[in-house]
Amino acid sequence: MKRYLPVALVSSGLLLGILSLLLALDVSRVSGTVEGDDARFLAQPRIGGYWEDEGVLPFGAGRRLLGAGDDIAQRRAVQRFWLARPRDPAIPGPMRLAERAQAQAELAESEAAGGPGASLTANLLGVLALLTPPDQAERSQVVRAAGAAFRRAIVLDQSNDDAKFNLESVLRLVADERNRGQGGGGSAGQEGTEFGGAALSRRGSGY
Repeated sequence: MKRYLPVALVSSGLLLGILSLLLALDVSRVSGTVEGDDARFLAQPRIGGYWEDEGVLPFGAGRRLLGAGDDIAQRRAVQRFWLARPRDPAIPGPMRLAERAQAQAELAESEAAGGPGASLTANLLGVLALLTPPDQAERSQVVRAAGAAFRRAIVLDQSNDDAKFNLESVLRLVADERNRGQGGGGSAGQEGTEFGGAALSRRGSGY
């Protein structure tokens, strides 16, 4: 029995070495895949197949070691937002409403999980609130929900200029509504602040 012990130890050491090497390769592979998929997502956000490579080892060991689970979930929630076609000006049908409801659920879960992407997800939740059809909620409730989401986004990340722009647009919208209700005219700079419009403008100006 003792004669076979060194052989067993060598074999165990070799196996551990191979597993360690594979794990290191998986971590590098997953990290590179995430970065590459991020770049492709920015160009084509509604294509599937992003962030699915979990490496060679089972149970996504490399991704787990990298601690990328929540980050991947946050990315998928953001993609769910774009799959719901927030820029589509048409009145949403049942399928589009279901997609937006799913996006809201995943974004809310991602925001609750915290992390560096929580501010982004809170901002997108505000945008989705503004897209609520008028027949499904009171306008004032929609605006309050959107404003609260934009404020959370700013608290989470004070450098989030998109959330700041969106909150400012919502506040101007509220002021314009109040002025019209009192018989006054719209406020200066009203252009671009129609319901939900500012929240979907170009990058750097809220979205």
